[in-house]
Amino acid sequence: MKLMEHCHACLRSLAEKAVALSKGDNAILSRCYTIIDDLWSDGRTPPEIANRLLGDIKIATGTYDPYVSIKAREVEMARRAATELGDAFPDTLEGLLRFSALGNSMDFFIDSGYDITGFEFAAEVDTINAEIRSKGKDVLMFADNVGELFFDMRLIKHLQAQGKLVSYAVKEHPVQNDLSVPDVERFRFREVFPNIVSTGSGEVGIRRELMRGRIKDLWEGDGAVIAKGMANYETISEYGDERTVIHIMRVKCPTVAHAVGYSVGQYIAIIGG
Repeated sequence: MKLMEHCHACLRSLAEKAVALSKGDNAILSRCYTIIDDLWSDGRTPPEIANRLLGDIKIATGTYDPYVSIKAREVEMARRAATELGDAFPDTLEGLLRFSALGNSMDFFIDSGYDITGFEFAAEVDTINAEIRSKGKDVLMFADNVGELFFDMRLIKHLQAQGKLVSYAVKEHPVQNDLSVPDVERFRFREVFPNIVSTGSGEVGIRRELMRGRIKDLWEGDGAVIAKGMANYETISEYGDERTVIHIMRVKCPTVAHAVGYSVGQYIAIIGG
C-alpha cells in the first residue's frame, strides 16, 4: 500500500511520540522531520518510512524499547477486556473473527480501549472459511499489538479443532507497541499459547526478504496465512498475488480505508494479498 497525503501527518506524529518516549531531544526530532520529507515519494509505503524513523531514533537515543511501560498497561487492559467481553461473541467463525478484530482496537496512536458500542464489522466469512479448509495443515498467523493474543486465542483454538497447526509470529525485537519476543518472555505468553515463532526482524509490518527458517517455510508453504493489523496489510499488500492472506484489523486511518474500501473505525476480516 503506497503513501497518501494523510500519511505525512501520521508519520510526523509517530516521530514525535517515539522521540518523546525515547527521551530524545529537538535535534533528533528535527532530523526525523527531514527523513520524512527526504523519503516522501509515491513509490514508498508508510511502514518503509516508519522503520527508517524508528531505527534512527533507537540509534540516536540508545532506547531499546520506548513503549515498554505502555505495553504493560495494554496487556492488562486486553486481558481484562477479553474476559469481560468474550460472552458477546459466539463460537462461530464469524464470531471468532469479530472477537479477533476487536483485539486490534489499540495502537501506538490510539488509546480508546475496547468498546463494542456501535461495533461495526464486515467479513468475507464464507471465502475465509473456504481458504482455511482448502489449505494445508499449517496456519501462519502474524501478530500485531502486544495484547491481542487474548483475543486471538479463541480463533486459534477453533483452527486447532479443525486439525490445524497454528504458528503465532511475533517481532524479534521491540517496535512500537507490537508484540515481540521480549514481550512474550516478560508476560509469559507461552503459557497462554506455546507455539510462538519470531518474524526474525524488529520492523513495522512484514518484509519477506528478511524471513528465515521456520517462518519462511510457512510463508512459502501450502498453509493458510492470517495477518493482524494495518501495518501487516500495508506491507503484505505490496506482494500482489504472491499468496492469499486473511487480514483481520480495525481500520484506523484514511489511507488504509481507501485501500480496503471500508470506513475508518470499522472492523474487518477480508481476503487479500
